[in-house]
Amino acid sequence: MTQVQNKIKNGYIFKDHLDKAIELKPQDPLSYYLLGRWCYAVAQLSWIERKVAATLFGDPPSATVQDALSNFLKVEDIQPGYSKVNYVFLTKCYKDLGQREKARKMCEAACSMNAVSKEDEDAQKELDVLRPALGM
Repeated sequence: MTQVQNKIKNGYIFKDHLDKAIELKPQDPLSYYLLGRWCYAVAQLSWIERKVAATLFGDPPSATVQDALSNFLKVEDIQPGYSKVNYVFLTKCYKDLGQREKARKMCEAACSMNAVSKEDEDAQKELDVLRPALGM
């Protein structure tokens, strides 16, 4: 199997596990965060990756940036200020959807949070790249 085939196959398995996790523990912010990441990744699939998925599985995985945004917002509903990286993805979603003011607001919120983990440090690097794109 090629790398693209493995990525797609594992994506389906991962999504099934996330759906089950949410069913079992619907107030767990991590599950919604991970589902948001999955949706965002699927929304970013290239044309060729979608074609490979359709060939292998009949139906390519389907998700939009709006789906991702909904999951990241659900994280905030369950646990406000959940993580710096959740705010990064909120920023990316709003930016991709053309909602620059909301993107700026999320970017500012993310920048105001302390980096307490390696993931947060990586999130700050992404913010440093996003800020100029948002005119900040």
